[in-house]
Amino acid sequence: MINDYAEASNDYNPIHIDEEFASSSIFKSRIAHGMLTLSIIMEYLYDVYSEKMLQNTVFEARLKNPVYSEEKIKICLEEKTKEKISITCKKSNGDEAVSASLLFK
Repeated sequence: MINDYAEASNDYNPIHIDEEFASSSIFKSRIAHGMLTLSIIMEYLYDVYSEKMLQNTVFEARLKNPVYSEEKIKICLEEKTKEKISITCKKSNGDEAVSASLLFK
């Protein structure tokens, strides 16, 4: 997915696509594009809230930790109110990768 996203977005930063380069970085391995992780979350939200997603919404997100090329992520939703959903994206080791919210207008 990382290589496909690099091609689609034209973002060939070596931290994402070059294992040798990434191994000498602070991350020690390739990481996914932050926008790739966010697009996975948005796809999931659309699957769950398709009708509402077609209406006016505001999506706010904070990237907290990198997602490495071999990691799996889990998206958790918590409906705070009818107007707001809190989203947490956790990595398999339990670290939070993304903290986000979806506001329905």
